[in-house]
Amino acid sequence: MHWILYVLLMILACPLRLAAEEQITLATSDGIPLSNPEGTGFHDQVVREACRRIGLSLNIEHLPAERSLINANEGIEDGVYVRVEGLDAVYADLRRVPEKIGDYEFVAFGRNKDMPIAGWDSLANYHVAIVTGWKILEKNIVASRSLTKVKDASLLFRTLADDKVDLVVYNRLDGYGQLKEMKLQGIYALQAPLATREMFLYLHKSRERLIPLLSKALGEMKGDGTYDRIKKSALTAYLPQ
Repeated sequence: MHWILYVLLMILACPLRLAAEEQITLATSDGIPLSNPEGTGFHDQVVREACRRIGLSLNIEHLPAERSLINANEGIEDGVYVRVEGLDAVYADLRRVPEKIGDYEFVAFGRNKDMPIAGWDSLANYHVAIVTGWKILEKNIVASRSLTKVKDASLLFRTLADDKVDLVVYNRLDGYGQLKEMKLQGIYALQAPLATREMFLYLHKSRERLIPLLSKALGEMKGDGTYDRIKKSALTAYLPQ
């Protein structure tokens, strides 16, 4: 009888959804097609649907990469998406939702699609640019001829288009979105990714009670086909033909 009582108490302590609808504000530095001002990007829709399933109304703030982390850690926003695993070791007031939002392929973009890029060390002979605040890139790109940091993706790809650097390193899908939106020609994603990482939603510690609810909702979306339907509708138009 004691174990039955324990299970019942655990269920009551962690309901499937909130008793009354709440609003949550999340920051993101994702760009098109993963996020957009209308909140209809791939990641926007995934996070919004997970929130809806547990009784949360989502408000999205688009911020630069570094600022989105700082604000979420300070509780200015309630959290941030999507970021690599391990940031809670650096930003002590963030808590990771364990069910991933998706995967990032970090790739080099350049004007010559046959450039021999294979691993971080292969960037040593090139002038490279990245977006400030992308921690995995700041950690691993340490041997390039030069490293330029810019505020956002549009400046990143403009730097490459204007021949100020040889390569830029960015997430593959966001890069495709920028090339399409900026109508840039003759810039290619070099096929071998420098790294592939699972990407997550983080919440401020004051919202920690939402973590098991959101993690469960995300898992259910993948199981019932909702995740794949959103992915197909949001990304197909941006993938190379």
